[in-house]
Amino acid sequence: MSGIFRIPVSACAVIGILFLFTTLWNLQSHDNLYRSQLDDQETVVLEDNASTSEIDVPELAEHRLSFLEIATKHGTDKVNPHHYNYMYEKYLDPIRHKPLKMLEIGLGCNMAYGPGKSYYTWLEFLPNVDMYYIEYDRACVEKWSQDMKNVKVFTGDQADTEFLETFISASGGGFDIIIDDGGHFMNQQITSLNKLFPIVKPGGMYFIEDLATSYQESYGGKKGSGTMMEMVQELLDDLNRNVGGPGLKDGNTVGQEMRSVECGEEICAFFKKGLGETEIRL
Repeated sequence: MSGIFRIPVSACAVIGILFLFTTLWNLQSHDNLYRSQLDDQETVVLEDNASTSEIDVPELAEHRLSFLEIATKHGTDKVNPHHYNYMYEKYLDPIRHKPLKMLEIGLGCNMAYGPGKSYYTWLEFLPNVDMYYIEYDRACVEKWSQDMKNVKVFTGDQADTEFLETFISASGGGFDIIIDDGGHFMNQQITSLNKLFPIVKPGGMYFIEDLATSYQESYGGKKGSGTMMEMVQELLDDLNRNVGGPGLKDGNTVGQEMRSVECGEEICAFFKKGLGETEIRL
């Protein structure tokens, strides 16, 4: 024999070594494939979440000025020293973008700050309003009419029934809103309500401001003399003393068409019977 030492290797040992190597190779390949699939799934989930996030982002709503903010900007006394904004924001804000036909008695010609403050307030607060005015001071109307647009002004005394009849005929009636901010005397407020409430649309509203004058003798506000607030009490009596019965023959004519009345600080709102587009049920 020569000096070389030979180690016998059986066929079974060779096969075992090859099997072990193959198994380890397959396990490594499956692990790499699993990691690759997991990365792909995470990428898809992140992309889906990003897409959903973009859809759900809310848009910022445009800020709409309140009656208080608009009236303060234009300088009308409806919000300072008075506080009529509570009544107007409650009942007019929900319908402010609808087409509305509105009459205001009193342009403000007798105010120290001059006329037109409420006019500009209403035009901004009610962008689709068909605006009418009744004003007693003819010289004031002629002076300021050149600066006023989208408005119809009638000159006359709100306590004059013949003038009011002429106004009703010329305007065509059918008002969604009437606001009495005129002379504040008892005969003016009462006459205007009696004559003009019938031309308010069913479901419409009639407001009377400056009711503190019912307690001021300089405006005819003597207790027991038939003040505007005493008429309000009569209307409340008519509204409640014959519920469900026939119409009151001796009741006030306004009360026969009135659904309800609500009063705040120096202001009352009278609501016409009949569910119309302008009626707000709270």
